[in-house]
Amino acid sequence: MAKTPAPRRAASARPDRKIKAKQAPAATVKPGPGGTRDYLVQDIIKRLYDGEYEPGQRLQETQLTATYGVSRGPVREALNALAAMNIVELTPQRGAQLRVLRIEEAIDTLVVAQNLIGLAARLAAQQAPDSKAGQRFRTCLEKLQTFKPDTEGSAFAVARDNFYAALTAMANNTELSRILPTVRVHLIRVQFRSLLRITDSTRLADYQKIAEAVFAGRARQAETAARAHIDRAITRLKSFSSE
Repeated sequence: MAKTPAPRRAASARPDRKIKAKQAPAATVKPGPGGTRDYLVQDIIKRLYDGEYEPGQRLQETQLTATYGVSRGPVREALNALAAMNIVELTPQRGAQLRVLRIEEAIDTLVVAQNLIGLAARLAAQQAPDSKAGQRFRTCLEKLQTFKPDTEGSAFAVARDNFYAALTAMANNTELSRILPTVRVHLIRVQFRSLLRITDSTRLADYQKIAEAVFAGRARQAETAARAHIDRAITRLKSFSSE
């Protein structure tokens, strides 16, 4: 009689546990214009959301050069950029590895993100809604609204990142634009995806509330809506951490 396989343990049971590395995708990818650093950075993040890469996985230069069909120069530049974004950890003699966050680190990171995004929403509401930046923000909101609330994967991740990038650009604060990309939200969304899925049903409505307050010039309301959106994730992680 065939032995019944043991049930697979849910990823959410130990979100802070180091995940065993997988082999990087072997298929060669045709780079974008010039095979630039930015293309490699965005594609690695895309693959992270699509499950081709996992937190804890090593990113080997030789494999990446073969995958993307580029020299080591752009690959090293991309890894350095990902390290600056706190997505990759560079260790001498060991190379690059996608970071793994403890749940306490994730909560602390979201608290920082909550304050920064709340500030971005407040500052954006003080700008002209019909400006070029305002029009960009509106376009990004409309793109987000084409997805279903429970959508996963890189396409939604890109649309969401564009929404926040447009909000930050509309805020028109150089330091805010510099700091926000370094917050490790990508890793949190991927590593703790199963835990945070419960918040998916409200996220599109949250984005709409933020945008409506921004376009109406209600700075305090825009900040409150942005902070409330991030607070759902913080509350969810805290409840799991205390179990």
